[in-house]
Amino acid sequence: MTNTRTLILFAALSAIFNSAISCQPFISSIFGCDSSKVTNDVRPNFIIILADDMGWGDLGANWNPDGMVSDTPYMDKIAADGIRFTDFHSGASVCSPSRAALLTGRLGKRTGVIHNFGKGAEAGLPLNETTFAETFRAAGYKTGMVGKWHLGTKGLYHPYNRGFDFYFGLPYSNDMGCMDDPGGNLPACPACPKDNSTLLDEAVFKAPSGCDMKLAVPLYNNTSVIEQPVNQTTLTARYTDRATAFIKQSAAEKQPFVLYVAFAHMHVPLIYNRTKFGNKSLSRGMYGDVLREMDYAVADIVSAVQDVGVDKNTLIWFSSDNGPWELKCNFGGSIGPYVGGWQKEQGGGGSSGKQTVWEGGHRVPSFAYWPGRIMPGQVDESILSALDIYPTMASIANVNMPPYRKYDGVDVSEVLFSGKKIRNRSLFHPNSGAFGSYGNFDGVRINGTYKAIFESGGSPECGGNTGTSASHNPPLIFDIFNDIRELSPLDNTSATYAKVMSTLKTVLSDIDLDINKDNTTMVDYKTSSDDWPCCDSKHVVCRCQN
Repeated sequence: MTNTRTLILFAALSAIFNSAISCQPFISSIFGCDSSKVTNDVRPNFIIILADDMGWGDLGANWNPDGMVSDTPYMDKIAADGIRFTDFHSGASVCSPSRAALLTGRLGKRTGVIHNFGKGAEAGLPLNETTFAETFRAAGYKTGMVGKWHLGTKGLYHPYNRGFDFYFGLPYSNDMGCMDDPGGNLPACPACPKDNSTLLDEAVFKAPSGCDMKLAVPLYNNTSVIEQPVNQTTLTARYTDRATAFIKQSAAEKQPFVLYVAFAHMHVPLIYNRTKFGNKSLSRGMYGDVLREMDYAVADIVSAVQDVGVDKNTLIWFSSDNGPWELKCNFGGSIGPYVGGWQKEQGGGGSSGKQTVWEGGHRVPSFAYWPGRIMPGQVDESILSALDIYPTMASIANVNMPPYRKYDGVDVSEVLFSGKKIRNRSLFHPNSGAFGSYGNFDGVRINGTYKAIFESGGSPECGGNTGTSASHNPPLIFDIFNDIRELSPLDNTSATYAKVMSTLKTVLSDIDLDINKDNTTMVDYKTSSDDWPCCDSKHVVCRCQN
């Protein structure tokens, strides 16, 4: 491979030069600079908000069966005041690969991140992959992250060393360890053992399968574990406090900023401020209550931007890392109408949400808000991806992305600002833990209209049924425009099927060739208990105190 550190330094110097250039009116008239991207000498701010395991149907503006009262009233409002995307997709259907795709604009076949990192990961997102935080910090931006990382915490893999000026959050999913308040989950897990009560070995032996009792879930402030187990009852409020403080400080310093907020909600266990949000949902019980707490947090973040007067210069983009975890039943979210009907009715059942390449696994809620820049009231059907966020941010800010590598995301600023529609596009949906091999493109959107499925089954639905694990050669092909339930594949003897297959072969050949010519990376997935985040090893489950 090319000397990556040299390339990143080159990209950083280019970014600093380019980000200092603004689109003054006379420059725009001469050179064609897009005045929607930068106004005067004030570079735009960016806030990326990512939910965890939130389904497409969990956003009330997307899905309102039988007139059900929305549990996301504020997000519905700002989606209506901006642009809401109905055909938006995560870069994968599970945590680590999806987050790597968002941060780098590259799929797992390029970055090597094809499945989740363990809690004792010896590595993480490869160091020669560049995050948007690294790019923007090199360009003079203030950068901050609040929330879940899940891309490695050891040494240089820690988010504090991946471009963020500050970090406050969980190193991985909130179910990867025990808590004192176990919250809502299936199976119901016990609380963390304490020094003077249950012996650790006994706690581990008695815990239901799927409950991790050997280590408490830690909370980081920069590189230090400050709380273990984390008190998730107050976590969302603390995330909000840290996010709003960062916004206010950046505005006071008159410094452009990038803020990445990755909530623990809606991942199990569902733990929240019951005093404030308990029984607030009129239709969805605890899950709806937790949605409302997250909705309230988003409102506070947006209000902070407005209060310091930078709302007219800040792009806020919301999405989810993947679809809902069907195995968790009522503690999981809604895929809306994207039910993966073939899997449910002809594939023996099983999940069509998280981990799968059915629409419910990767089609996620998303909207963007920028008053004065994005025309309000838009409901856009463009085929977009979380992979597009980094290239779009870079384009808007006139910041160069690192060269000598290929990107799967594209600049979609014209969709945000100019009403452009992107419908004739292919997307690649990697295997994320269902039947098949991690990272393989087991689902492919073909020039917008059609979608191919190569593997099905293998991911459990509510009750544990995984369906029939099956490979499809030739693949199942659905007209996704007219069959959003993915119920009735095309007849594989029809002329239409033959035509789509021809296009599919070309699309797959092109992406394979592109990846083979690219600078790609392999990931070290080794884990060790020696690398577990630990506040104080003298206490059971690494508690900070008994």
